[in-house]
Amino acid sequence: MKRILITAVLAAALILTGCQSANTSATSAETAAATQSVTAETTAAATEAAVTTTAATTKAAREKLLPLTENTSGMVQIQTVSGSVTYKYNSYIITSADGETVIVDPTEMPGKDVVDLNPAAIVNTHAHGDHNDLAFSESYDCQKLPYIAGDINTEDFHIYTVDSAHSSDTILDPPDNFIIVFEVDGLRIAHMGDVGQETLTDEQLEAIGPIDIAFMQFDNSYSSMSLKNMKGFNLIEQLNPKIIIPTHYAKADLPLFDEKYGGTTEVENVLAISAEALPEDTMNVYLISNTHYYR
Repeated sequence: MKRILITAVLAAALILTGCQSANTSATSAETAAATQSVTAETTAAATEAAVTTTAATTKAAREKLLPLTENTSGMVQIQTVSGSVTYKYNSYIITSADGETVIVDPTEMPGKDVVDLNPAAIVNTHAHGDHNDLAFSESYDCQKLPYIAGDINTEDFHIYTVDSAHSSDTILDPPDNFIIVFEVDGLRIAHMGDVGQETLTDEQLEAIGPIDIAFMQFDNSYSSMSLKNMKGFNLIEQLNPKIIIPTHYAKADLPLFDEKYGGTTEVENVLAISAEALPEDTMNVYLISNTHYYR
């Protein structure tokens, strides 16, 4: 009888020990699962936070940089504006001292939903895509000279065209390039477009008149213009402006700018200039950067 009792007690003890072991194993499994879940949630949260931070940092680093829409300089303001990576220096905003704006040769421009440039006029030297953003031009209701001959006035500007040739000395009918002259606040500014002539004619020089600032190309295979033939340099020396702003040019041109014209002046995105502030001598090269970013 005693042996049976002892056996029963031992059996009960074994059953209790087994339950405890089972409970302990279950508890350990639950704890491990909970820990794993918390760890997973923490990792996911940390990853999400890191991604959010990276995205915010990237966005901040690539924040849109827009051209100025006001002119507080008291002078004429000339800005680069093209959103093109390849053709950054063809397109310009010219703003009078009183704040009226014209745009010449718009290329890959910011939409009106990005920045409203509110131009009084939009003009093009020729039809090529690196000088003509048709969608941009059509989005504004203002005076236009879309690579056609013309003579217009706004409140602050007088703008007129001079026939020229894009790739030779033969001026076509209608011309395939127009030189555009802007008169504003005592300054005379010419955008030469992609003129590709060997020389300007006497008639052209008379029609253009004395120029203070000229936008000029120097290296452009589409106009058969290169360092080898020096057409750009020959043409600009005929014009002899106070300030030259290069449009199509290459790094190889820079040493020649130094040699022929005494170096370059670098300007960040915006040049403010007046008739009184012009250099006394001629043929000063100003490189206006373009770091505008619209996307």
